[in-house]
Amino acid sequence: MSFANPQLLFLLIPVLCLPFAFVWSERRRKRVLESLVASPKPALVMGSSFERRLIAMLMTLLGLLSLVLAAARPQWGTKLETVSHRGIDIMLALDVSESMRAQDVSPDRISKARQEVEKFLNLLEGDRVGLIAFAGSAYTYCPLTVDYGAIRLFLSGLQPGAISDAGTDVGSAIDEAIQVFKRSKSTASKVLVLFTDGEHHEKDPMPMVHSAVNQDIQIFTIGIGNPARSGERIPLVNENGETTYKLDQAGNLVISRLDEDTLVQIAEAGNGSYYRVSESGTELAQIYKILAEKQKAEFSSRIHHQLEDRFQIPLTLSLFFLAIAYALGRRSFKKLRRTQGVMA
Repeated sequence: MSFANPQLLFLLIPVLCLPFAFVWSERRRKRVLESLVASPKPALVMGSSFERRLIAMLMTLLGLLSLVLAAARPQWGTKLETVSHRGIDIMLALDVSESMRAQDVSPDRISKARQEVEKFLNLLEGDRVGLIAFAGSAYTYCPLTVDYGAIRLFLSGLQPGAISDAGTDVGSAIDEAIQVFKRSKSTASKVLVLFTDGEHHEKDPMPMVHSAVNQDIQIFTIGIGNPARSGERIPLVNENGETTYKLDQAGNLVISRLDEDTLVQIAEAGNGSYYRVSESGTELAQIYKILAEKQKAEFSSRIHHQLEDRFQIPLTLSLFFLAIAYALGRRSFKKLRRTQGVMA
């Protein structure tokens, strides 16, 4: 036997103190009667008998014990339960190029992007999600799954430099998502969400955007960066822990800027929308509101063993014992009133 709420079993401690409280009460009762009545004869001292009070206390004790056990939800035995998920397929592509080290958003672009992916995962219910990291090339870190814990595990390790190819190729991320969707062979709606600063140094991503649209893939872009600044340096930490800044081949300081124009162009061509990340993160809620209306499919139906709740048994016993305790107390009180009426 196990309990669904084992922490509630600590309530048994004060309940088990009831017999000690009863003994203390009986001794105090005896002292009070001795101080008020010279002779404790039954004709002079009216009230319920010690045996009745003892039985009422025991019934109350058993009732409270049963009630605590019921609240702790005892479980034994198993039942078969079918679990299925209904949702859409969503690929999340995270830019891990060197420009994501820029600190024009707090604490830096890559950390902000990971935070936004976390917020997005918190909104999802039953959808399959996959994770792609991209820089000069793209790699699927996690295929489509309903296990959001796995996505979070891979996400926590993504940093600039996770992809060895330098540069930023947004088109490679879109192509990688297309291949993942092809392998899934799902009937659910397909969505790609790009988290990036929009800077790209490789080939034009638009041909891959059109290819994705032809395969019914909708593309949303999330801009990571601060457009209010004219640009931001890219910090690098050397082996001694010292911070330097990235230079180009000519020795000039590299300045990174949020390229919203490119991201807007990709989103519009991909039948999606562009959103710039803000501190509130409400942009992701707006995206999910759109996705909630899309065609869903059933994923990973499976049968697993589920422990059966048995709280009904101690709850029934609790009501039975407490009802007896209440009846004993009420009967004694009524008898006492009738007796006092006769004596008057």
